[in-house]
Amino acid sequence: MPRPDSEPIESLIDRWWSNPGADLTAATRTRYRGALCRLCRWFAAAERRSLLLADLHPISLAGYREALKQTEAVSTVNTHLSAIRTWCIWLVDQGYLATNPAQRLKLVKRTTPSAPKALSPAHVNALLRQAQFTRNPMRNTAILQVLIQTGMRISECAALCWHDIHYGERSGHALIRAGKGNTVRTVPLNESARCALASYVAPLLGVEPSLHTVARAWPLRQEGDPRRPLWTSERQRALSLREMSHMIHQLVRDTSARKLLPASTTPHSLRHTFATRYLARHPHDLVGLARLLGHRSITTTQIYLQPTAEQLAARVDQIDLNAYGNE
Repeated sequence: MPRPDSEPIESLIDRWWSNPGADLTAATRTRYRGALCRLCRWFAAAERRSLLLADLHPISLAGYREALKQTEAVSTVNTHLSAIRTWCIWLVDQGYLATNPAQRLKLVKRTTPSAPKALSPAHVNALLRQAQFTRNPMRNTAILQVLIQTGMRISECAALCWHDIHYGERSGHALIRAGKGNTVRTVPLNESARCALASYVAPLLGVEPSLHTVARAWPLRQEGDPRRPLWTSERQRALSLREMSHMIHQLVRDTSARKLLPASTTPHSLRHTFATRYLARHPHDLVGLARLLGHRSITTTQIYLQPTAEQLAARVDQIDLNAYGNE
């Protein structure tokens, strides 16, 4: 027989927290306790009265799950649901409930994420134009172009040395030694990346900023310290990852202030832009893209096959049942 519904719910939560009777870490117990207290607050706000044991019904618990789904991430929702399920098992074991109201309370499934948002050509051009108004326009433009044209991570770009670049008039590539997971890979440098690099390094090499002259002079720069950084600050010191990130964030801030770029743009957006454009031109080459991005598993790369939120909205508009859709 269940115990009488006389003890306050908060006391039952505290009693369970003190002796949960399950193999839970202290951190998990505390997190679950917070989730159960939030359930109480939700019920009090919705029903204008305190939660009672009799209110622990599958319908009310499912309603709470739906409320959480409106504002919380899937992982957060499932943490709350796990807390409720664990607590309800304890309530039954202790005789407070005759049946478990959370027995069929299912966790929320993760939906397939949309493809990461890429920048449009207009956005990229606006960012590159803004770089011309910085203190070091040639260097900053070259950094942007290398990121956009190769898809490398900003940390990988910041770690580049002169010896990592094989520069030719008609081709080139960058050796990425600081890949994620201590991996090493080679990425091609297309003409846009090489032209931007030529404009940046020509004054350092004392040559004209053309592909031909820079290609001839580049090996001379590689002599000496193989760890000589490619990117330097105004004080001729290695440009740190923090400084490079700050430079890009400032460009985004100034460009987005004029409504020419989404304010949410990050250095990683440039990587997403490369991946999206690559698959647009080579729709079935996931293996090649994974290799360029340095993904260990092709599963990681498959996210770029998912439609974006904008593409899904456009497809829904085009359904022939849409009476007000465009022809």
